[in-house]
Amino acid sequence: MRYNFDERIDRRHTNSAKFDEMDALFGPGMMHLGVADMDYRSPEPILEAMRKIVEKGVFGYTILPEGYKEMVCQWMKRRYDVDVDPEWVVFSPRINMALNMAVETFTGPQDGIVLHTPAYTALQNAVEKYGRKMIESPLVLDNGRYRMDFKQLEKELDGSPAQGGRTRIMLLCNPHNPTGRVWEEAELEQVVKICKKYGLLLIADEIHADFVKKGKRFLSSLEFAEKLDGKMIVCNSVTKTFNVPGVILSNMIIPDAEIRERMKKTIDRWGLHNPNIFAAGILEAAYTRCDDWICQANEYLEENYRMLTEYFKKYMPAFEVIPSEGTYMAWIQTKALHMEPEALERFFVEEAKVSVYMGSRYGKHTNSFIRINIASPRSYLQEALERIRAKYHLIAEG
Repeated sequence: MRYNFDERIDRRHTNSAKFDEMDALFGPGMMHLGVADMDYRSPEPILEAMRKIVEKGVFGYTILPEGYKEMVCQWMKRRYDVDVDPEWVVFSPRINMALNMAVETFTGPQDGIVLHTPAYTALQNAVEKYGRKMIESPLVLDNGRYRMDFKQLEKELDGSPAQGGRTRIMLLCNPHNPTGRVWEEAELEQVVKICKKYGLLLIADEIHADFVKKGKRFLSSLEFAEKLDGKMIVCNSVTKTFNVPGVILSNMIIPDAEIRERMKKTIDRWGLHNPNIFAAGILEAAYTRCDDWICQANEYLEENYRMLTEYFKKYMPAFEVIPSEGTYMAWIQTKALHMEPEALERFFVEEAKVSVYMGSRYGKHTNSFIRINIASPRSYLQEALERIRAKYHLIAEG
């Protein structure tokens, strides 16, 4: 079926983190392009599955449906052409939880964790909130495209555990949030080589895997599981793909049996025994009957990104949109404005009345950036851009 991504749905007064929480933070009359969920109605097969649950009227404790692991494996093969053993699949309510559980399970206080920065806040939190040492590997912006700096990273590493090294994990985000890079085969090969050399457990957040620009190919870290002797945990979810993050549903795919059993013990210790009733209820629909929705969504998002990029270039050239390869975010450099992040945020909130995410959220070297979520109806995105343009003279001339 054809889906209507132009439909504007009023999400206020629904306990929405993107709208109600941001209204409470910034005040009324705002347009919001920050929180990373989409403003599109979810696929009809998922809505149908939810209606059936509601019609029953009983919302008791829930188990995962029969065939859950096989559905994940079939999805991985169909979408990414990667073979996964059903035994590798472990349920986790949220990827954020999976990251935290892995850090708790496989590291101790002051152990090092490699993180490519700028980095999504949940990845930073998994390191900092547990008192671990962040081994930063800053991405390099080279001719408008980010790349990993492997030489810099190896200088930061302190040897393998057998050599007394205290670095235990590498956190990888692919496609990368917030920069939009989709890591290529040679880059992932090098990541795996470093992990093996220094005895690092690779933990990959692949939640944006289904949002890749035309001409780009997403490669899961699972393609390299054999080269790393299975020492990885790959986290993914259909919640981002089909705009159902509120149902709390994700997977950990763990090839190594010992690592998998240790994670299962942590899951048991955390008491994560039952999935949300809607999460369990939509699995079959999401994994088998919604491919047409994500294909259409990507087409729509591609046009949104083109429109936004051209609009900034034509009307507000001090905002430099960094070419994106994946995700539905735009990563935008603002250094030409010569503004402190606090002043730039005041411009957006107080003058333009549009909330975005400031680059300072993602690390100490990205103060001159903003992140914009483009997954809105095109008319909404256009209206937000026009608001910014109407006040642009205040900063362009300042």
